[in-house]
Amino acid sequence: MVVDYRGSRVNPLRTVLKLLVYPLEYAVDLPYSITNSTKEFFTQHQTLSSDNRELRTLVGVYAARDQKYFSIARENQRLRKQLDATPAVREKFTLAEILSVSANPFSRTVVINKGTNEGIFVGQVALSNNNIYGQVESVTPDSAMIIQLTDLRHDIHVRNTRTGLGALASGTGKFNQLELKHVETSMDIQTGDVFVSSGLGQLFPPDFPVAKVNKVAYNPGDSFMKVKARSLADFTKTREILMIWRADYSIKTTEEAVAEIEAKKQALEEEKENKEEGAEEKVVISKPTKTKQQKGSKKRKPKGGRQ
Repeated sequence: MVVDYRGSRVNPLRTVLKLLVYPLEYAVDLPYSITNSTKEFFTQHQTLSSDNRELRTLVGVYAARDQKYFSIARENQRLRKQLDATPAVREKFTLAEILSVSANPFSRTVVINKGTNEGIFVGQVALSNNNIYGQVESVTPDSAMIIQLTDLRHDIHVRNTRTGLGALASGTGKFNQLELKHVETSMDIQTGDVFVSSGLGQLFPPDFPVAKVNKVAYNPGDSFMKVKARSLADFTKTREILMIWRADYSIKTTEEAVAEIEAKKQALEEEKENKEEGAEEKVVISKPTKTKQQKGSKKRKPKGGRQ
């Protein structure tokens, strides 16, 4: 031990001993490693099976809800048709990723990886987990700048889900903080009220969550209350957003879809019949054959000599 501590002459011997002992150490540790690996395997398998069951249940639930919503949409379409109302507006979506965030503390903007090449346009609405996130301020072929709801330059018309009263939600320049303006002291508003987009101005789609009231204050004699709200879209954690288009096409009922399919089938059958009839006409209208009398009526040339 003294020689080993003072110098390095026994290092080769130590290395040889480690090589000889390593198989023994590996053999001793092997049962423990196998046990842990087997336990981890079955644990992961059980977790995946549980997650798979939950996902299958969710798929079934969402499928049932989708069928219910489809029935409601068909009923709504029939009622609109009977009342001669404007067809319902549907939306289209596409996913975009946030590339960068503005370093300006007074500006709440982000840049996404979609631009005019994907159909993005100025003023287009952006969503985050079905909550209003903001709208497009500027756009290039491959990217676009989104101005968030909390930006000082941004305003949106909102509606109280409890009372139906409207207000104007303005950005404060602070993370996830909005201010509700034009709220008169006579209005019924409480802490915890949820405000959604009203759809006024035909820019933001209606009934999408915007903010939740967290503070209501007013001074005697003032005409309006000071209402602070927290945005339901978390701008500090969002990494992906949904771009939305208002597609002006109505929802087709099942009867209309079936009628359209039948009409297409009938048109194809008629086209096929017309082609077959044309082929038959070509077969019937062939070159007429000459009779024996017509063949004999031809003047025969005399064999040799003059006529």
